Amino acid sequence: MKWTKAIGVAFRSLVYFLLLAPLVVVICTAFSETNRVVFPGRGFTLQWFERAFTNAEFTKSLLLSVQIACVSVFLACVLGTMISLWFWKSNSRAKSLFQMIFLSPIVIPTIISAVAFLQYFALFRGVFTDYWKLCLTYAVIELPYVIRTVTANLAGLDTSFEEASVVLGASPFKTLFQVTLPCIRQGIIGGAIFSFVVAFDECVIIMFMKSAKTVTFPLRLYSYITESFTPLISAYSTLFIIAAAAVLYLVERKIGVSRLY
Repeated sequence: MKWTKAIGVAFRSLVYFLLLAPLVVVICTAFSETNRVVFPGRGFTLQWFERAFTNAEFTKSLLLSVQIACVSVFLACVLGTMISLWFWKSNSRAKSLFQMIFLSPIVIPTIISAVAFLQYFALFRGVFTDYWKLCLTYAVIELPYVIRTVTANLAGLDTSFEEASVVLGASPFKTLFQVTLPCIRQGIIGGAIFSFVVAFDECVIIMFMKSAKTVTFPLRLYSYITESFTPLISAYSTLFIIAAAAVLYLVERKIGVSRLY
């Protein structure tokens, strides 16, 4: 038993090492004094972080990405929750077909989705601005994540809560917002977190639908890497690693990541 336990510990340690080693490499290169990304880094400097905070182009793209992500996450959470509630209540024979349709963005390659959206919005040229094209597109590809997490919470929800609320005189609208939605709050939050990550990280779709006014942060990073691979990229990556770790810590403390499923 001790031998088996030692192998298990060694295997888990190897998995953790493979997952964390790339992050450690990125963080180490962010403090290098060289003008190129090298590992191990040479010297120690904070100049790349200073440039990261003062670069106007990256800051503008970052704010645009956050704005688009927030709007698309809101749309995805509203629509995804409504669809999940319909799946939960409906006994229609077509439910399986609709589930397959709404969850299809997960399995369809992103480049195919990008071409499809490009052709779709070409039919409505002049109706949507470039900004809203991205928001609506991102909301569609985020829907499956919200539907999966909310549906998982609804699967174990007892309908007697809603019945008791209606019997006590609450309207269906009041029951929805004061009984049903609070019960599936964890699923909605989980779907919002995953959706925000998907929207903020998306780079393929923006390549097909971008304009001069809609250069998002991932696309700005990609363009910068193709031209000049300096430790500025590592500095931005380090900042986002820290931000992601902080968000996960807060979610775990306040909600519990394991309870989102």
